[in-house]
Amino acid sequence: MIAQKNRLKKADFEQIFQNGNKSYNQYCNIRYLSNGLDYCRFAVIVSNKISKKATERNKVRRRVKAVLQNNLSNFSNNYDIIITILSPLAKLDYNKLQENLLNLLKNNRLL
Repeated sequence: MIAQKNRLKKADFEQIFQNGNKSYNQYCNIRYLSNGLDYCRFAVIVSNKISKKATERNKVRRRVKAVLQNNLSNFSNNYDIIITILSPLAKLDYNKLQENLLNLLKNNRLL
């Protein structure tokens, strides 16, 4: 589980959506903005379009958060990052999910 200090609050979302950089691949979109803190903060958005079942959405969310938690020390700069999951990601196994998410973060120099 991601520590409380590494979680984004809803109050920060608007600023990131308005002023943040964005990038995407076929599996997820990310928006990020430098936060001026000593650590990164994250939020994961999984919409009802992924699945109508909350258990399936939560499973995808937990997998993404596990990847972020395992690589928390590898983040080079301090950013606020919002990850929006697209439906093809829900069908991937954990290793493919990790590979795609880390590649997207590395391509944007967040890792």
